Amino acid sequence: MKILVLDEEFPFPLNTGKRIRSFNLTKRIAQRHELHYLAYATGNSEAFKELERAGIYPIAVSHHVPPKSGVLFYFRLLMNLFSKYPYIVTSHYSKIFQKHLEDALDRIRPDLIICEWSPYAIFGKNITDTKIIIVAHNVESRIWERYYENEPHPIKKWYIKKQMQKVARFEHAVFNWADGATAVSAIETQEIQSYNPLLNVETVENGVDLQYFVPDYNRRVGKELIFVGSMNWRPNQDAIKYFVEDIFPLVLEKDNDIIANFVGQNPPPFIEKLNDIPGIKIVGRVDDVRPYVHNGAVYIVPLRIGGGTRLKIIEALAMGKAVVSTRVGAEGLNVTDGQDIMLADTPEEFADKIMVLMHDAQLRNKLGAAGRKLVESFYGWDMLADKLERFLIDIVGAK
Repeated sequence: MKILVLDEEFPFPLNTGKRIRSFNLTKRIAQRHELHYLAYATGNSEAFKELERAGIYPIAVSHHVPPKSGVLFYFRLLMNLFSKYPYIVTSHYSKIFQKHLEDALDRIRPDLIICEWSPYAIFGKNITDTKIIIVAHNVESRIWERYYENEPHPIKKWYIKKQMQKVARFEHAVFNWADGATAVSAIETQEIQSYNPLLNVETVENGVDLQYFVPDYNRRVGKELIFVGSMNWRPNQDAIKYFVEDIFPLVLEKDNDIIANFVGQNPPPFIEKLNDIPGIKIVGRVDDVRPYVHNGAVYIVPLRIGGGTRLKIIEALAMGKAVVSTRVGAEGLNVTDGQDIMLADTPEEFADKIMVLMHDAQLRNKLGAAGRKLVESFYGWDMLADKLERFLIDIVGAK
């Protein structure tokens, strides 16, 4: 097949969950099919070269998505009130991307277009002679619903509700003009099919490199907690603040020697300022997260906002770590509370489960071994790429 992928960026370096998923699946598909990748980027970037090395044909659009800061950002948010599309769509749409797409369609004549994020389906609205599928890394309207539920400020809450409604309308529309879709969990597959019962939707879970993320059962661990996640993503910011303000004080009441490490790129100033709190370490971006994860006694995922499934949990389980997560954080994963993970939804319960694991190495090892076995059975990238390939072939062959 000839496949054309549309995305906001080239998926490299591998420092976000979306990039990790997109790169690992597309490079495997590119081994057996001709795959072109159209995204906002520069043609001499390391990401461009990495895609070429992976056998992918990158097409760079020299235009940048507007930054989420500054006076102009808030002006764009204000002006979006007058658009029928949500901000995640209008901020990514550009005529130059549309022109590059039209040129690529004429030159490549693909059998299939993959919109690697649902807002990019806007570019395929008027394409009728090429099959289109949407990759739903998340059901975006669900994320906005959780933003709404957790926002205390009345004006922000009002604006978020407006965006939530627009996102829901947009998702209903695009899943009714697409030829197919993939979701990362059975829960979200069912939700997408509720928008369009006739749409062909396949569950292609998030995965892990089982040779890269491996346990180190001989490593001695201290009284350290570890969180990994991009800190420029609002759900992770909320999770960090929730842990530091509501959960960590309860942990320190039981043991004031415990340290919580937060690893991830682009921490904003209000997150970096948390370094001033005793026991909190905002590590920021690192080249390799594995040493930090290995050193942690307990891996924490205190997410209250989110959709899809968390690669961070799958990677932690692959490394044999004991994980404490909210149910939102573990949503969509084939995990069992008390068997391969610990789940907790209140600050008190979260702190209690951390302390149980912190002082019971045997239980930590038991959970870690069960988690590793789980990911070996369900979440290897090779197996998931095969599943995705079969689905793509079915979509192209469907009348």
